Amino acid sequence: MSSGAQNKVVCVTGGSGYIASWIIKFLLQRDYTVRATVRDPSNPKKVEHLLKLEGAKERLQLFKADLLEEASFDSVVEGCHGVFHTASPVLFTVKDPQAELIDPAIKGTINVLESCAKSASVKRVVLTSSFATLIHNGKPKHPNVIVDETWFADLDYCKKQRKWYSFGKTSAENVARKFLSENNIDLVVINQAMTIGPLLQPELNASVSTILNLVNGSETFPNKTFGWINVKDVANAHIQAYEIASASGRYCLVERVSHFSEVAMILHDIYPTIKIPDKCADDKPYEPTFQVSKEKAKSLGIEFIPLEVSLKETDRRMERNGNGKVVCVTGGSGYIASWIVKLLLHRGYTVKTTLRDPSNPKKVEHLLKLDGAEERLQLFKADLLEEGSFDSAIRDCHGVFHVASPVLLDVQDPQKELIDPAVKGTINVLKSCAKTPSVKRVVLTSSMATNLYSGKNRTTPEDVVDETLFSLPDICRESQCSGTKTFPNLCYPWVNVKDVANFHILAYEVASATGRYCLAERVVHFSELANMLRNLYPTLQIANKCENDEPYVATYRVSEKAKNLGIRFTPLEVTLKETVESFRKNKIFNF
Repeated sequence: MSSGAQNKVVCVTGGSGYIASWIIKFLLQRDYTVRATVRDPSNPKKVEHLLKLEGAKERLQLFKADLLEEASFDSVVEGCHGVFHTASPVLFTVKDPQAELIDPAIKGTINVLESCAKSASVKRVVLTSSFATLIHNGKPKHPNVIVDETWFADLDYCKKQRKWYSFGKTSAENVARKFLSENNIDLVVINQAMTIGPLLQPELNASVSTILNLVNGSETFPNKTFGWINVKDVANAHIQAYEIASASGRYCLVERVSHFSEVAMILHDIYPTIKIPDKCADDKPYEPTFQVSKEKAKSLGIEFIPLEVSLKETDRRMERNGNGKVVCVTGGSGYIASWIVKLLLHRGYTVKTTLRDPSNPKKVEHLLKLDGAEERLQLFKADLLEEGSFDSAIRDCHGVFHVASPVLLDVQDPQKELIDPAVKGTINVLKSCAKTPSVKRVVLTSSMATNLYSGKNRTTPEDVVDETLFSLPDICRESQCSGTKTFPNLCYPWVNVKDVANFHILAYEVASATGRYCLAERVVHFSELANMLRNLYPTLQIANKCENDEPYVATYRVSEKAKNLGIRFTPLEVTLKETVESFRKNKIFNF
């Protein structure tokens, strides 16, 4: 807490707004008395989040004020040491720019500053401007260009390009600079970029909406490049700009400049089960990125929050789609099931998982170490071949992920080791589901092997395997498709286990999901797989000859129905590297 903050009174205009709410929160934490203006203090949607802030009961006062009403801020500003002028519409699409953006920005700023000039107590004004007041000037921008506080938007350019938000904010900044210099009041200007991060207010604002559009079903991302900054850094910078006596002029606040394509990729990594667009809105070259100087901003003591964190904080509800719902995962210690359990816990689900022996530490230790396991993971003993064995685990569940089934490529007794557990086990699990009225959906972990042995010849890379193909039992018997063949003259479809786990959850959560979904990032011959491994690990001895001299089995394509649910497959090269590194990490082999 700043010792100078004791008993000081400050005003924050537009107090219910995104940035203003955080400024108020931090000011109250630093023992300021805060007078905040809102257009309607009686509207609970605008003020409830403010009244709940720590210290609000003792040191927050709400005032009604209108930007377009002269003298509306007189009584609020009187007696204040400083004023944070944040009130100004942030709208990206308007019908009447003059009425919706320009007048509130310019006239509103003039009205607030005239009230400041009438009050002998006001010593400094911190103006919330925008990064838009720097960049819209027609200057070329590319990765070698560095934008700093000396850049100014060109008003004529803004008019021609219909950059009305930039026009209004630039005009307001110019007015403030001239007016306050004439009235001997310090002015510090904050030029924050696209501001994202956690919300205090219940209503969405324009900048956060750009991110939520990407996670709420948008098919494409904009061909736009923006500077990005966390709202907490913006709020802190405002207060530092007020408290540090030497602070002056403008301060650019930009953690990173990124195209929306990069933002979409980061969101996909954070929320792999949410559909994130992977296509641009147009076919033009991407808008170039550029650099922004951080030197002056760092003089305020700002340590920028990384964009990845800001995106994650923007709406943590996206992580909590489970919201306490109860689901069951059979065969929880398995390869795919373990990842499903991990991601379900991450999304807030309560998970009941079944194992043959919950007392075996080799089978359960990795599950018990997962984040959220202590609070929301329950282990149940169950046997696929025992009828009624899954009743207690499935009771009260909303959904069931039936993963449990042996995956063995070399067996002595296929009926006992593979077929009975697969068929009878599935029947037993589904019977338990049928006894439970709460179960609304079952997601079954099957295999591409149920598509590939259909009798349909695949002779060219253009042949497509899709969800309509079913393997024929007679062909499977004749081919001994239990996996006993290890002959490398084969083509397989490959997919990352994380993508498989993610897709199980998508298939459960997306109401429109139905039928079968083939999951394959790519179909490659073992020869290509060996080449990839050789490139990744040149010091390893990787086979470089086929086991026979026959022509290589032809590759084929796989249906892309899965992409309708928003899956973006991990490249095979990455999957191979992750697999081998996992071998190394778990000491399966050393090299």
